[in-house]
Amino acid sequence: MMNMMKLLTVLALTLLLCGCGAKAEPVQTTAPTTAPTAQSVPPTEETPAQTEPAMQPVLARQLRDGTYEITVDSSSSMFRIVKCVLTVENGTMTADMTMSGQGYGFVFLGTGEEAAQAAEGEKIPFTLDAEGAKVFPVPVTALNEKINCAAWSLKKETWYDRELVFRSDLLPQEAFLEG
Repeated sequence: MMNMMKLLTVLALTLLLCGCGAKAEPVQTTAPTTAPTAQSVPPTEETPAQTEPAMQPVLARQLRDGTYEITVDSSSSMFRIVKCVLTVENGTMTADMTMSGQGYGFVFLGTGEEAAQAAEGEKIPFTLDAEGAKVFPVPVTALNEKINCAAWSLKKETWYDRELVFRSDLLPQEAFLEG
């Protein structure tokens, strides 16, 4: 089990490092003042098929309170998460997803069609970290399960459908509660 964890850690780090030479985009210093309203949702982009995770779902009640760096699989190479910090506190989980670029202004947990109809307060705006990267804080109900996530493109002014999997494979063994 330990050798498998080391292998997965090395693979994850290799994947993260492969994106380090990407061209930086200009930094947007403020979030949009209002969330996008009902807009047409374009057809799903052509994205590579994602491999189904072979892991069991992990719920907040199975983890110790704490902050852990995890990986996130995305169904789109245009929605690349370069860092994700999971916070487990009092039986709930939240994830701060740091994006590789500056192209998105909001995310929504659901489909693009649902996002277009949602109230402004349901759309999640970004914050900027110390390096000027966009960070989206999202609630997480379970690790290792696909969730729908719509992303608002600032350039195209439309919602794009994504599927995300917040992964548990990099969590240290001590993050898990006994039993």
